[in-house]
Amino acid sequence: MAVVECRQVSKWYGTAKVLDDVDFTANEAEIHVILGENGAGKSTLVKVIAGLVSPDRGQVLLRGAALKAGSVAAAQAQGVALIHQEPRLFPDLSVMENIWIDQGSGWWSRRRFRLSRMAGRTRELLGRLGSSVSPDARVAFLSVADQQMIDIAAALRKDLKVLIVDEPTASLTPAEVGNLFRVMRELRDQGVAVIFIGHRLEEILEISDRITVLRDGRLVRTLSRDEANEDELIRLMIGRDIEAVAHAPTAAVGEVLLSVRDLSAAGHFSDVSLDVRRGEIVGIGGLVGSGRSEVLEAIFGVRPRSTGVVSVGGRSIGSLAQAVASGMGLVPEDRGRYGLVLLSSVLNNVSAPNLDLTSRLGIRRPRREQRNAQDIVARLRIRVSSLAQLAGQLSGGNQQRVSLGKWLVRDLDILLVDEPTRGVDIGSKREIHGLLRQFADSGKAVLLVSSDMRELLEVPDRILVMREGRITGGLSIDEADEESVMRLAAGIAA
Repeated sequence: MAVVECRQVSKWYGTAKVLDDVDFTANEAEIHVILGENGAGKSTLVKVIAGLVSPDRGQVLLRGAALKAGSVAAAQAQGVALIHQEPRLFPDLSVMENIWIDQGSGWWSRRRFRLSRMAGRTRELLGRLGSSVSPDARVAFLSVADQQMIDIAAALRKDLKVLIVDEPTASLTPAEVGNLFRVMRELRDQGVAVIFIGHRLEEILEISDRITVLRDGRLVRTLSRDEANEDELIRLMIGRDIEAVAHAPTAAVGEVLLSVRDLSAAGHFSDVSLDVRRGEIVGIGGLVGSGRSEVLEAIFGVRPRSTGVVSVGGRSIGSLAQAVASGMGLVPEDRGRYGLVLLSSVLNNVSAPNLDLTSRLGIRRPRREQRNAQDIVARLRIRVSSLAQLAGQLSGGNQQRVSLGKWLVRDLDILLVDEPTRGVDIGSKREIHGLLRQFADSGKAVLLVSSDMRELLEVPDRILVMREGRITGGLSIDEADEESVMRLAAGIAA
């Protein structure tokens, strides 16, 4: 039985048509994947279903009854829950407060729900997802992966009829993904319609019952899991075959450009030493919470160091300003909080870290800023209606391209990249991998953190693995495989 029906749904943002007469159906007791490139209209479609966005044409029916357009309350009343690609939580509240925030003040003032019982239920929900986060923990101090689990737990406590999950696995470990998929299957078996947006094709083929492919705002095809394979899905998504990025020859590697010795940050990692040479991409693997992101932040100077020395070309670097001046840039994992100003334009986001290059005597030069931004948009194929479009209005993958592209305006020597393709479609992922390879091939250096095992095994020339704040070992790309990486991450001897 159809739970969700979208009939000729269309949506414009300015002159850009992001949904074009889409007819989409999700049935009860099925996991229905929506697949497509960034900007294909996937997130807009599920936001229309969830009442966050009002369509310009067409309608949404829930169990045969028309849904009030643009009404989140109406959708939630019908049992629709949407888990966003970027967790939408209150950073200054606790985990428990975020999960129960919509209960209203009456629940507290009339003591209808005791705090101890609420805390117990919170632990139960998180435990179901395999998360050990404390209900009292402040959300601001948690990783993106932990925040994602909190968002999912908040949805699970409701009487669900439709669960929409928008790219949830990008920051999760394989074990966390396994827990999430188990819960999704349990909900499906209970009759819930699960709508899942993802980009990792191996995960999609594992979890889906049916797959709908969007391209340029149009529904291309809906097919069953048995009809699907990776090559066919790629062709439907982008209309062409794509090639994997080949590794550069080892001979291209030169002298050490970035040197890190005995680096520590209290409570996060200790005694980290590594080198990255010219022409080389070095990957850092490990489980979430192992200290990988914190290492990049400390190298760049945005996280205080307890001990250790960072050198670029033999010269010691002790601050953020010195890191930038030495030709270093950081693309953070959480692009929404640290990589971009979402309420500012694409132009301003590209210009912000480069004002020293484009200004003269402290006065901004708009024409030069425009040229730089236009060059980056064209070079990285960022889909924007104009440079004045707000960064927060872009799809997740296009936001990631802006976060990366703003650093490419500068003549960088070292690029620190944390989860470079989180929330990015397969075509864009290969293009970003190609950009990183080109950057390294030009005699520069890349230090890359990734939770995507395929990415970790395909892109770097060497892999370092972290566990509980320490580097437990290194692997050449020729000897690395999923088992060897996970053994080091888990502390298991070969």
